[in-house]
Parts: sequence; C-alpha cells; structure tokens
Amino acid sequence: MDNHTRKLLGLTDKHLFFDEEWLIEKEYKGVQAQFIKGKLDDSSSYCEHCRSVRIIRNGSYTTRTQMLKVKEKLTILELKRTRFLCHDCGRTFSAKTDLVDEHHQLTKELKQVILMELYENQSRKLIAKKYFVSDGTVTRILREATKHYQPRMNFLPTVLCMDEFKSMNSVSGSMSFICVDGTTNQLFTILEDRRLYKLTQYFLRFPRKARLKVKYLVMDMNASYCQLLKTVFPNAEIVTDRFHIVQHINRSFNQLRVQIMNRFRTSHSENQKKYRRLKRYWKLLLKDSTTLEPLKRHYHRLFKRPISQTEIVDELLSYNEELRTAYHFCQLLRYYFVKRGTEGFQETLKQFHLRYLSRLKRNSRSSIATNRVFQMPLRCPTQTASLRG
Repeated sequence: MDNHTRKLLGLTDKHLFFDEEWLIEKEYKGVQAQFIKGKLDDSSSYCEHCRSVRIIRNGSYTTRTQMLKVKEKLTILELKRTRFLCHDCGRTFSAKTDLVDEHHQLTKELKQVILMELYENQSRKLIAKKYFVSDGTVTRILREATKHYQPRMNFLPTVLCMDEFKSMNSVSGSMSFICVDGTTNQLFTILEDRRLYKLTQYFLRFPRKARLKVKYLVMDMNASYCQLLKTVFPNAEIVTDRFHIVQHINRSFNQLRVQIMNRFRTSHSENQKKYRRLKRYWKLLLKDSTTLEPLKRHYHRLFKRPISQTEIVDELLSYNEELRTAYHFCQLLRYYFVKRGTEGFQETLKQFHLRYLSRLKRNSRSSIATNRVFQMPLRCPTQTASLRG
C-alpha cells in the first residue's frame, strides 16, 4: 500500500504494515464487505504494566475493526497484532494503534462521524443502517459523548422554551422534558422526567443570580410549569406559545362545529345534506379565510355542482347563525394575532361575550382571565417552534 492510499484511508500509523495483496472482498454478516489486511507491530521496548524491559514477542492474534465505509461498502480493518510477554510480571500485552480505542471494534473516526450524524434530524435506526452498525451501538456512542459533557451551571438564558415529549419506555416518568434557549434556538437541556419536583431539583442547582436573569418562560397552555415561578424563577413571566394559542382557537371552534353538525343528524333529507357537508369540509372552516380559493371552481359531489372554496364556506356558514358568528370571531382573532395587534386582539375578546356560543364561551372567558398570558406572545417573538421541529 503506497502513502497516498494510506492517507486516503486514514491508515497513516507508522506501525501498520501491509502486503501487496492487502484488499479482499467477501461476504460478512450478510453483506458484501471489503477487508483490508495488515500487521500491527509497535516494537515496544518495555512492559506497559510494570515498565520492565525484559519482554519478548509471544505470538500474535487477529482483530477486526470496522472503518468508515468506502464506496458505500462495509470496510473492515483486519490486523494481525503482535503479543508481548513480560518475564518480570508474567503478564501479556499487545501492540496498539491510535486508530481505535482499546477493546473497541469501531475506529475513532467512524465514531465521530456517527456522533455528527446524531446532530441531524434523523432516527438512530437510520444512522445504524447507513453505517452498518446496530441501534444499540449508536446509543452507546451517544452515551459516551454525554459522559464528557460538562454543562455550565452558572448560566441560564433570559428566555426558556419548555415542552414535554414521549422519549423511551425505560425512563422513570411518563413524559420527558426538553428546554431550549429562546434567544438562540439552541438546545439547553433534556431531562428524562418532566414532573415538577424533578424540574425544581434541577434548576435549583443553578445559583440564584443566574435564575433571577430569566425573564420569560415560554410554554403551552396546559403546562403546570408556571409553579416554577414562585420557587425557581421569581423575575420571569409566563408566555403562552403562539402555536398553542392558534391551536386553542381552532380546537374551540371545531368543537362548536361538531356540536352544531350533530343537530342536523336527523332523518330529514335536507338536514342530512347539511350534516354530511359540515362533516366533509371541516378543514376549510379551520383555514385562514385569506388563503381560501375564491375563483377556481371544482365539481363536488355533495353539492352536485362546480363550486369554489369560498363558496363552500359561505354555504356551510349559512346553515347556522351561531356558527357564522363564531367563524368571523375566530377569523378576526387570528387576524389580530398574526398582525401582533395586542389591543385589537383583547378588544375582540371583550366585545364578543358569546352568550349563545356554548363551546366558545368557556374558552373565551379563560382567555380574558389570562389577559397577560395572551398579550405577551403577541409582543414577544419567541415561541417553541424549534421544540416541535
């Protein structure tokens, strides 16, 4: 093997020796693999255990180390390693190389590449398949890397975005916790348990000076993390994630639509038509009215004529005045929300008491009660979209 090939393959260790016929292709573990055969002899001058110089060669043994794939094929470095025997302590040791850690079967370079792949948004199984390793191997590489990670326990971002997610069955809690720096969208921490006392224990490890600098806690509308304010972040304010506010409005309106739709579930033929239409075209009612197509008409079986999206929505709203009022109410809220019109958003909530909108009434009251919680996300650009990505 010439020097250029050595550099190309990353086999520049001067203690590695290769014959002329150093490459063999054969099947290995069910796939076609490339074997690079060589010899490792570092000519040690002393025992690595007792430092004695009374050592002799004591045969050799063969090891197989997986390298980075070449031409998308599994590549194995098969080395015949020299074994040494110490006359003083009676122990044996073998030749070593910087390419691979002792007692490991993957080269350091391959581990680094797999670790870099974990930064991307892809599954462990996909990474394992790509590099001819197991899912457990990818997990071990990740755990080894986290052992050397030392978090800064004297710093907290001014904006913390919090959310929970389902991680693995092996964790103690039903849901895990993720926290992102809202100013940089960089991952801050992941905890296996999202329960309040666990979060309190974790954040109290930070000095009070760092905790006082946290200004905003961004979370969803159902989270109980607001209790952290009293004991952990006394200077912070709760900010409801903008995504969850829009989701809250849509869910409330959709509940009302289902309630009104079920009123038309009778034996009357006209009511049956209205029921089927409200059930079939519910997505159009949840869309922003500015994104509906007003001119293009397509044939729709339930209407038995060509009709546009705007005309479908108008037809559905004509079935019930309560539904029409709620629809325009939600569209107006969404408009002010997108335009960040805090005053218009709050004024709209106050104007519509919705005395006859049973589904939206309860949710609107809760919105007015949490006036500050709803105002903050309209003014603050931070949200937890990076958590869901």
